[in-house]
Amino acid sequence: MYYSSFPYGFHPRLQAFMPVHPGYLAMPSPTPQNGRSPFPEVDTRKFNASATRFKEVMNQANRFINTLTASDDFAHRLMNAAQQSNHGEVEQLIRSTGVTITYNLKYTPDGIRIDFSNSDAENSCCTLRMALR
Repeated sequence: MYYSSFPYGFHPRLQAFMPVHPGYLAMPSPTPQNGRSPFPEVDTRKFNASATRFKEVMNQANRFINTLTASDDFAHRLMNAAQQSNHGEVEQLIRSTGVTITYNLKYTPDGIRIDFSNSDAENSCCTLRMALR
C-alpha cells in the first residue's frame, strides 16, 4: 500500500484529479439523491424534424456546389462578378443554379460566404454556412 506524508492521499501531480478529503466528490452526480433525473425526458421529434428539414438546406447547397464544380465558365463569371462587387450579377448567378431557399451572401475579392437557411419557412431551424476561397 502507498503511504504518503500528505493527508487524504494528496499527490502533487494528480492533485486536480484526486479528492482532497475522503467522501468529497469533485463533480456532483447528475442524478439527485431521490433517484429522479433533473433533466426532462428526451423527446427526439423536434430534433428529427430539424434534421429532416436540414436535408433540404443541404440539397440546395449541393445544387450550387455541383454547378460551381461542373462549369469553369460559371465559376469564372461568379468570381468576376464578386470581384467587381456586382451584387445583382452574383445573385442572378446563384439563383441560376436552382437555389430557391433563402441565403445570405457576403463576398470579397478573395472569397465568398453563403449562409443557406430555411428562415423563410414556418419553423426555421437550420442554417448551413459555406465559405469558399
